[in-house]
Amino acid sequence: MKKTIFIFLLVISLSVYSQNILWEQVGLKVNQGTENFVLELVDDFYTSIEKPENVVISLDAVWYRPEGFETTHYLTFAGSAEDLGKLRALRSGSVYDQYNQNFLNFAEITSISSGGTLMRFNVDKGNYPISQMWRFSVEDPVTFANEFVKMIKEFPPEGYLSIGLLSQGSDGDSHYIYTTHKDYATALSWGPKTEGQQNAFMKFQKIVNPISDYLGTITMNNIKTWN
Repeated sequence: MKKTIFIFLLVISLSVYSQNILWEQVGLKVNQGTENFVLELVDDFYTSIEKPENVVISLDAVWYRPEGFETTHYLTFAGSAEDLGKLRALRSGSVYDQYNQNFLNFAEITSISSGGTLMRFNVDKGNYPISQMWRFSVEDPVTFANEFVKMIKEFPPEGYLSIGLLSQGSDGDSHYIYTTHKDYATALSWGPKTEGQQNAFMKFQKIVNPISDYLGTITMNNIKTWN
């Protein structure tokens, strides 16, 4: 019953928040000292093709991560299902095969996953360079989403904020919360500051802890984005 309700709410969410997007993400372990070679390869390939107009491609370096987390970079593709499908068709053929072969000389793939946003806030601040992502394994999606909305009403985001689902390639995580910061200082000082914000944050944690497992946080810095 809960799953049925959640699917219904998801449909409503996707219709109300027309700006919701899907994404594909490739986790990378880049060989030390070869970051510039990886950037050059990605830039050369994706500027040589007719990328679908509304697809955004970004390369991010992982700054902070949980112990044992091997991924050092993420290559992310975001847009509509139709546009991502068009991009997928372009990521084929002899030129792409050569790009991929050269790429793997400098990095190994640690993960491939996909998902989509359920709600997005402050979309105009999505280009802030510093980002953080919290990962959860959620048993009760309805309660988790509802409590998230309640918290945001009292603790509004300063940067871009989204909550979303992982649909493929997850490692036990089902949901994520993602936010951006305009600079490093803002990222370091981020958090609930007023009594009302602190209470809202603590209430969210108290209610969702029994119905979810927190799996860690990563902080990333954007290297380059291709719009």
